[in-house]
Amino acid sequence: MAVKQVTVFIGNKEGRIEKVTEVLKKNSINISSLSLAESVDFGLLRLIVSDPEKAKDSLKAEGLSARLSDVIAVEISNAPGSLHELLTALKDFNIEYMYVLSVKETASMIVKIKDWESAEKVILQSGFKVLAQNEI
Repeated sequence: MAVKQVTVFIGNKEGRIEKVTEVLKKNSINISSLSLAESVDFGLLRLIVSDPEKAKDSLKAEGLSARLSDVIAVEISNAPGSLHELLTALKDFNIEYMYVLSVKETASMIVKIKDWESAEKVILQSGFKVLAQNEI
């Protein structure tokens, strides 16, 4: 099961992230995780939120460029070698990017893979738990 991630394309200038969080706050949308990558001219803000469709629509209504994409949320133990075990299971897949969702006794990794359905089967067969949107 894929988790919906919201990606927002934002200008590389002051206040850009604050505008996104303002829109989400105004629409009662909680942010579970985020990742920001930037280039010279723009940034990519990737968000895991409580209501991805509403977030996308709300951001677009405010003139921001937002889209949804499918990612996999994978629970791994917070112990040495756990990430390596996940990456070993996914060695036949091209991981486009990944980032940590949370770290407690376990860590939750967000993994972007083009063929997420096949990757999810491999992840489950390898003994990892795949998280649903409502488990994040």
